[in-house]
Amino acid sequence: MLPAGGRLVEIGVACATLLCSGHAALSVTCKPNHFRPPYFIDTMGPCSFDPETLSFAGTPAEQAMCLMRGMDETRNLAPPLQTLPAALTTRMGQTTGLPSREVLSEFLSRQNLEWDFAAHLWQPDSHARDDDAAAPEARYFVIHDTSGPNYRRRAFPDDIDSDAGFNNLANFACSDGWGKAHVVVNRAGGMLVDHDFAIPWRETKFEQAANFNGALKGLFLHIELIQPRRTGPRGGDSRSPDPAFSPAEYDRLALLYTIASVRAGRWLIPAFHAALDANIRDGHDDPLNFDIGSFAASLDRLADRLQHPEQIEASLAAPATDASARPPAIPFAVTAIEDPPPAAAADAPQAAIDTIRDNPASAAAENDGKANPTPRDSKMALQESESHSAQQPVGAGHCTAQLAKGHRRRGCEPDRAADGERGGRAVRSMDSEVPQQGHRVRHHRRYVHARHGRGPA
Repeated sequence: MLPAGGRLVEIGVACATLLCSGHAALSVTCKPNHFRPPYFIDTMGPCSFDPETLSFAGTPAEQAMCLMRGMDETRNLAPPLQTLPAALTTRMGQTTGLPSREVLSEFLSRQNLEWDFAAHLWQPDSHARDDDAAAPEARYFVIHDTSGPNYRRRAFPDDIDSDAGFNNLANFACSDGWGKAHVVVNRAGGMLVDHDFAIPWRETKFEQAANFNGALKGLFLHIELIQPRRTGPRGGDSRSPDPAFSPAEYDRLALLYTIASVRAGRWLIPAFHAALDANIRDGHDDPLNFDIGSFAASLDRLADRLQHPEQIEASLAAPATDASARPPAIPFAVTAIEDPPPAAAADAPQAAIDTIRDNPASAAAENDGKANPTPRDSKMALQESESHSAQQPVGAGHCTAQLAKGHRRRGCEPDRAADGERGGRAVRSMDSEVPQQGHRVRHHRRYVHARHGRGPA
C-alpha cells in the first residue's frame, strides 16, 4: 500500500491525465493542415457567371431555375428547370412579402432564437471581395447536404429523423472557428451556427477558383442540411432517404432564408451546390433529391405566420395534442465560432475549447485553398460569454429596448453605409445542452461531404 503522500501524487497524476484527454477530445480542429495549390476553371459554369457584375445570367427567377437543379439518373447535371413555385418567383430579387425586422425579431425571440439571430437582424449580410463595403452584398443562398453518414448497403434506420447519433450537432463541431458552412441544420430542426451571415465564407470549388482572386468570398451564404446516404446502383453514395429531407429541415431552411433576406433588404436567390460545381472535376451532387415544392410550402407557411403576428403567440403556446407531432428531443445548440484576431491567435485554441465545453457548436472546415489564411480582423474575433448582459449594442442611435422572455434586449438600426466592425457574439444553448464531445466527435469530419462526388466510390 502506498503512503498517503504517494496516493495523493497518484490521484493528482490521474486527474491531470483525464483533464488532458478531455481537452484533446474538445480540440477538434478543422482548418486545412496542408497546402492546396490554386486551380483554374475553364468556364464560368452552366449558368454563365459574369465576373464583372458578380452575378449569373438572366433575371433572378431565370438564375434560380438554372441554379436550383441537381443530378439526373446518370449522375450528370439535370436540365434547367422550366418553372418554379410562385412562393419563389414572386420573391427572389424583390422586397415583396419581406417581413419587417421588428416582426421577425419577435418571432425569433419566441422561438428562443433571440440572441442568435434576432439581435443581428439590423446588420447586413457579408459583401463580396472578402467583405469589401463597396462590393455587392450577398446575393446567393446556397443549399448543401452533408452526404453522411454513409450506410452503404444497409437500410436506413426507422428513426432517421430522431437518431441521436448523426443528428447530434456536436458531431460537426470544431474548436478553431473553421466551420464549413454558415449554418448546419439537423433532421429535427436543430441548428448550429458556424458563422454569422455577416462573415464572408466560401464552401464550393467554384468560389475558390483562382480565376476570381478571392472576389467571390462573401457573395454566397451556405447552409448544410444533414442527410445520410446509401450506396446506389452505380456505386458511390447516390441514394438518399425518402423523403430526402425532413419537414423540420425545410421549415428551418425557410426561416434561415427569410433571416438572410431580411438582412439583405431583398429576397436572395437560392442555389444548389451541385449546379455551382457542375463543370469542375470532383464536383458535388448535393443537395440530393431536394424537393423545391416542400421548401416553397414551408416558406409560404412562415410568411403567413409573420403576416399575422397575433397568431404567433397562440401557435407557440398551444401544447401539442399528439406526441408524434412534437419534434424529437435531440440535443443541439445554436452558437457561432469565428476566426481569432491576430493578437489573440496564441490563446484562441483554449478559448475555443472553453466555448465548445460550455456551448458546443460549429462544425467542419472551410476548404479555402490557402496554406496559412490570414486571420480576419476584429469582426471575426472569437468571443465567448455566458451572460446576455455581455451582448453589445449594434450601434448608437435608432435603438429601442424590448422585454422578451424576461430579458431586456436593445435593438438598434445603424446606418448600413457605415458598415463597421461586426464582431462575434455571445451565445447560449437552445432547448437542452449538448453532451460533451467524445469519440464520435473526433471523427465527425467523415460525415461532412464524405463521398458525394458524381463518380463511383
